[in-house]
Amino acid sequence: MAISEEQLNTIRTALDASARPLFFFDDDCDGTTSFVQLYRYKKDGRGIPVKANPKVGAQYVRKVEENSPDLVIILDKPLVDEEFLDAVKTPIIWLDHHEPVDTSRWKHVRYYNPRVNDDTDNRPTTHWAFAISGGPLWLAVVGSAADWHIPDHLEQFKKEYGDLLPPQYATVQDLLFHPDSGIGKLVKVINFNLKDTVSETMKSVKVLTRIESPYEILKQTTPKGKYLYKKYARLAKKYNALLERAKTAYKRDDPLLIFTYTDDQMSMTSDLSNELLYLFPDKLIMVARNHNGELKYSLRSAGNIAIPPVLEKAFTELDGYGGGHTYACGACIKVAQNPRFVEIIREAL
Repeated sequence: MAISEEQLNTIRTALDASARPLFFFDDDCDGTTSFVQLYRYKKDGRGIPVKANPKVGAQYVRKVEENSPDLVIILDKPLVDEEFLDAVKTPIIWLDHHEPVDTSRWKHVRYYNPRVNDDTDNRPTTHWAFAISGGPLWLAVVGSAADWHIPDHLEQFKKEYGDLLPPQYATVQDLLFHPDSGIGKLVKVINFNLKDTVSETMKSVKVLTRIESPYEILKQTTPKGKYLYKKYARLAKKYNALLERAKTAYKRDDPLLIFTYTDDQMSMTSDLSNELLYLFPDKLIMVARNHNGELKYSLRSAGNIAIPPVLEKAFTELDGYGGGHTYACGACIKVAQNPRFVEIIREAL
């Protein structure tokens, strides 16, 4: 185990001893299900979703000062601003699974990442939250699948919630996008409930902490489940319309599938690019939202092209930024420079 049982017990003990824990978590399905599991275990504390930025920035120091916690827990965030770590004197537990960082200069920070000991072990944060808290199992499975990892506890899940699995599945994409997958439906319900302001997002997260069974959501058997499903259904109409438009961008002889749309309120590029990759695995998927003169891309590859080196080459010539995982990245480019951006990507294929 890349994070040892001893380390997991250290986290558990610190959480047990805390009277006022403050959680900062990534506002995706992995980060959110990690928080919900630990919050349910502790039955106390406050959560703050960190939106639209991979980094816990210095602006969050104020949140620590406002809440006066005795323990800060950071979940599923690849980066934390040095100014934040310098300013916050409270003990910090940082649990993540992205590229490891060196926190040795901050003695009050305890950093846990499976890739420190085994770089091939990038099991999602929600997996480790489950190991610490004991569940709920269904949240850990949904959070792991959402982060493109076949859950380790899938066989146990099958015994309890077999009807939420698709009839046949070989890949995590089947769990996410097969039309008969309850896991995929739950991922979308959670993700779509996170696409809002911080205050509205936390209303949904608070409701999620009180859900006892996934069927409350999928079958809308309780007011709590109906609340989450209603918010999901509203956005699902918009998402499905965008997905149908995106499908028309498919061209048999083009190795790229490029789809852009305009929206000043909300990004669905990541959700769209993931599902398009499932539908068209032979394509390099490029989905962009046009906002304030910039195109904000989600790029996906089925494994035939590593995306970060291509972006690095593009941004030595162009004004923009981007990065991420080997086969899944985000990028931002000015609209005026987009034709050259696409050209550079084509040249790399």
